[in-house]
Amino acid sequence: MTERSHASPVFHRVIGIDLGTTTCAASLVAGTGPGAEVTVLPPLPAVVGQDEAGRVTVGRLAGSDAETAIAGIKRELGSDRRIRFRGREYHPHEICAYILIELKRRAEALIGEPVHDAVVTVPTTYAEPQRRAITDAARLAQLNVRRLLDEPVAAAVAVGAEPGGEQPRTYAIYDLGGGTFDASIVAVGAGRVTVLGSGGDPRLGGDDFDELIVGYALRQIRERHHVDLSRDARIRRRIRREAEIRKRELATSEAATLRLPLLTATVNASVPITRRVFEAMIEPDLERTFVCLTAALASAEAAHGVGRAEVDEVLLVGGSARIPLIRLRLAGYFGLDPALVRAGPDPDDLVARGAALVAREYPESAVFEGNPIGLSSANLRLRSEMAVPEPEPAGSPPLAPCGLGLPGALPVPPAETLADFRPAAESAYGLLAAASPDELPVLRAAYAAFISGILAAAPDRRLHQLGAALAAALPIP
Repeated sequence: MTERSHASPVFHRVIGIDLGTTTCAASLVAGTGPGAEVTVLPPLPAVVGQDEAGRVTVGRLAGSDAETAIAGIKRELGSDRRIRFRGREYHPHEICAYILIELKRRAEALIGEPVHDAVVTVPTTYAEPQRRAITDAARLAQLNVRRLLDEPVAAAVAVGAEPGGEQPRTYAIYDLGGGTFDASIVAVGAGRVTVLGSGGDPRLGGDDFDELIVGYALRQIRERHHVDLSRDARIRRRIRREAEIRKRELATSEAATLRLPLLTATVNASVPITRRVFEAMIEPDLERTFVCLTAALASAEAAHGVGRAEVDEVLLVGGSARIPLIRLRLAGYFGLDPALVRAGPDPDDLVARGAALVAREYPESAVFEGNPIGLSSANLRLRSEMAVPEPEPAGSPPLAPCGLGLPGALPVPPAETLADFRPAAESAYGLLAAASPDELPVLRAAYAAFISGILAAAPDRRLHQLGAALAAALPIP
């Protein structure tokens, strides 16, 4: 284990993962007891694409990959659908594994040590096929899943950890994310969280609101410019990005304008939209959320005698829950003061914070516990396809060194060798295979370290360090 300075926080190496439809986040806890601090890493857009070199990117649309980028893969988990990507077909959980690998990379970059364990949040509506798919994706990312934690429970745990959270309270949790909706009635108190009733819709969220704005904009453009652009996928993507921005703007403003210059050679569009128009178009979807909420209350009342009158507060979770109409509708539905319908400082972080707090209850593992042959090979293949990790944060501790010994004959570069360093590895192998065992000691040590790191499934940042050292050790022609 790497020695850290006393000034650096010591993070628990079982991480929380909020696996969202549109964004994801990793979270970690430093310290124990009431003074423990939760760090939620910056949100990662749940977008998998490829850069100009054909390498997989996560969370960013790099160069030419906008046409083939995959978003919203969470909605496909547990299905039999095949995703065409990079010239071959992938299962949905394999695409999801790229996202988990990137989240794991980010946590390792902060901690400076390998991460093997995670608590991953899931919608309460997920059945066994979806939950199994998330577990399979995590295993491909070489993560031991310590618990699949229902998202409302994670939110309740985070609230229960707040000052005063030890007082018994009954919450209705309204979790409207990018692609899924969960409603739960939860009792919190004395360090316990009990789900009394739940309901939800796995295919309803803020993404659907974005699509409604896209449809509205396309109709306005057709009326004003006498051209139908609805069949142009590139234009739809562009309008969708603008729609998401203006949807957020409407949470704090009465009106917004979608600015769409140069949609085509002859169309420069500017589409105003008011909050009232937006609220009218999403009303049918909001009604669907209240049907789910009513079902959750019916379940809580039937099983525990808890109805609307027993709900003390409503917790808003997810970015789309910021829509002002939702708070007003919920206050009226429960007969509560609007101040008791609250989101906290950032509703996007609540689930991730709760996941980290639950994760600290599990011991750290020294190794990944999955099948060391099949899963390791699949993990290395996926990682070898990915682009270079983002630069590590300033002040990050160094990673622990990998072993340098390679028993037996000189091994050839394995198939999972990172694409960036395959030429260097092949050149080094050719030189070392032709040399005597006593020749080229610096290159031999660098090659041994790099191959050992690959075989040991070292963190990606460490592999790139070792690959760069190998390239530097090659003799100059």
